[in-house]
Amino acid sequence: MPLPRISLSVTQNFLKESVINTVFDANIKIPGNITVIDIGAGTGNITAWLAKHAKNQILAYELDQNLTRELFTRFTGTNRVAILNKNFLQTDPPEHDFMVVANIPFMYTTSIIKQLTEDPHFIEGYIVVQKEAAFRFGGHQVKHPAGLQSILMSVDFTFEILHTFTSRDFTPAPNVSSVLLHIKRKVPLLRYNQREDFEDFVSYLFTHSVPDIRKAPGVGRFLARSIDLGRITLMHKKPSELTLDDYYYLFSLCDRELLDKIMGSMETTVEQGESVDKVYRTRNASDWRDMV
Repeated sequence: MPLPRISLSVTQNFLKESVINTVFDANIKIPGNITVIDIGAGTGNITAWLAKHAKNQILAYELDQNLTRELFTRFTGTNRVAILNKNFLQTDPPEHDFMVVANIPFMYTTSIIKQLTEDPHFIEGYIVVQKEAAFRFGGHQVKHPAGLQSILMSVDFTFEILHTFTSRDFTPAPNVSSVLLHIKRKVPLLRYNQREDFEDFVSYLFTHSVPDIRKAPGVGRFLARSIDLGRITLMHKKPSELTLDDYYYLFSLCDRELLDKIMGSMETTVEQGESVDKVYRTRNASDWRDMV
């Protein structure tokens, strides 16, 4: 099953205050001593909820100057709330542990999630995203076929869809389906010096296994000779059907010689992705809105 294409919702759609109170009260727990960030604070409804439930500092980022002025007025005298008229993607997050509770602009979802998950101080997030984006990042964890990105992200993070919103929950109503996605950092099972080899291994299987793992040049034959007969069915699966534990097991079978042969696979995949991104940025492709 192919990964979903994401049709961007360009207009910022704000969650209604009543919906935030109901859904967030039921699903979100905020530790007592952690900085909380609201990205794309907009009218301030999520920031207001955080002011009631978070005991530490709240950083509310909003790029629109008119909305920022409204936020300053709304939260005057609320000492724990700092209103920042800045682009979150162009600023340095706190140099200490923080979490995110936000309804982010959907058109910047990939960039925001990438920045967060690459920041060692990002601990947890409750983020409103497009449903297809949740599938892309969460993969098997949200009961959807896995992609290369979801497998690699699952090394460090757990993903869970906590709630599915309706279009009536927003103002204005969006033309896409939205969910509350919970992202939480976990302790990775890989040692630091294994990370690059694992990324190359997973990337190689995703780009060379047609139609299944058996057919990956060199690697498929090696794994078939080394695999436990009780797990031989893994060789007949597509990369998107393998779980993170499956990848860990297959990776454990690899020797140094094999890993050296596929070294750099992840870098090649990233370069190919960047060439696609250039088409997206220049709008040369007729379906550029789906390239996310």
